Amino acid sequence: MFKVNIRHTENEVVVAPQGELDAIATTEMDDVLTRVTRLARNRLVLDCQKLEYISSSGLRFFLLLKKNSDQKGGSAIVRNMNKNVEDIFRLCGFHHIFDIE
Repeated sequence: MFKVNIRHTENEVVVAPQGELDAIATTEMDDVLTRVTRLARNRLVLDCQKLEYISSSGLRFFLLLKKNSDQKGGSAIVRNMNKNVEDIFRLCGFHHIFDIE
C-alpha cells in the first residue's frame, strides 16, 4: 500500500512517500501536487526513507514536484534513498537533476 506524508515548516515542505510509487499510486498524486503547490516554500525535500520502489510514473511525479519548486525559485532535495531507489535514480540520470543528500 502506498501513502505519502507532507510536513511543512516556515522554510521547507517535506514530502515523504511510503511504499511503492508506481502507476497505480501516481493516480492519487494530483492531490499531493496541489497541496505542495499551495504550501510552496524555499526548499522541497523528498524524503525517501520509506519508499521501497519507484517506477517511471513515480519518477515523473518527482519531476513535476521539482518543476513546481523551480518555478517558485526554490530547490528540490532528495534524501534517505535505499539502494534500489538510488540505483533507479542513477540509471535514469536523475542524480544530475536533483540534489541528493
